[in-house]
Amino acid sequence: MRYILAIDRAGSFQKAAEALGISQPALSVSIGRLEDVTRMRLVDRGRHGAILNEAGRILARHAESIEAVLLLAARELEIRRQGVEGPLHIGGTPLAAGSFVPLVIARLLNEITNPAIEVVEGTDEELLERLQKYQLDLMISNVGHRPSPEGIEEIPLFTARSVIFVRAGHPLGELDEVSLKELEQMTWIIPPRGGAFRRQIEALFTTNGISFPVNVVEASPFSVLKAIIERSDGVSILSDEFLRDEIRRGLLKAIPLKEHVAPRQFALQKLAGRRLNSLGQRFVEISVELAAKEL
Repeated sequence: MRYILAIDRAGSFQKAAEALGISQPALSVSIGRLEDVTRMRLVDRGRHGAILNEAGRILARHAESIEAVLLLAARELEIRRQGVEGPLHIGGTPLAAGSFVPLVIARLLNEITNPAIEVVEGTDEELLERLQKYQLDLMISNVGHRPSPEGIEEIPLFTARSVIFVRAGHPLGELDEVSLKELEQMTWIIPPRGGAFRRQIEALFTTNGISFPVNVVEASPFSVLKAIIERSDGVSILSDEFLRDEIRRGLLKAIPLKEHVAPRQFALQKLAGRRLNSLGQRFVEISVELAAKEL
């Protein structure tokens, strides 16, 4: 598997053999044996080098996962030698990474004084790719809008509804509900293109026969988006579960929409069958507890 990966990266048997520290004939013999075992041709050889065919690319993809797992094992042993808990790599979509994940980590830090934690923000697609490559241990994202990917385990957290948000004292703040049509000429503060939530916002306008707003400020990360809303007359549509703290403190006001908006389901996702370290297991436990009680 290492040899297949080396050929894929080097593009030729000669360069791959040099990278591996073996002779080219030895590499050729090993690949020939692997092709005998799989009963499939794996490498297309030509004047311009060696290219993996479809079967070879399948093996290379799994080889990358194995390589990542071995690196993780070495990293975890080194961290343990230093007396540190972890590592734990968490991914979250902008709303989750900017609100729910900090709540969980704050609880973790009250219990564990020596953790090694990394938080990464990204779109659903970016995070899922990193999860499948063992670059993330867990991710929190919106689920239910597409079939669950094969090999991914979901741990349900909470259901969030999308509502209009404005700053405290905003002229719209006294309304019991508002329609998209009434907000058509307002300045909207929304996540940038590419994420699942942005696509759902666009679909909401389309299904209700309303043109997408012209006056738009695309803001990321989530903290920037919130700060703009708190300091301007702009409006946004966000999931209420992620802004409970700002509502309690009187910084933002939520206004229900007249239009029907399907609720969004959020869950922790991990590779099915993958055993988390103790820090990861505790992160899951706290997440489920917070989702059930505080949110």
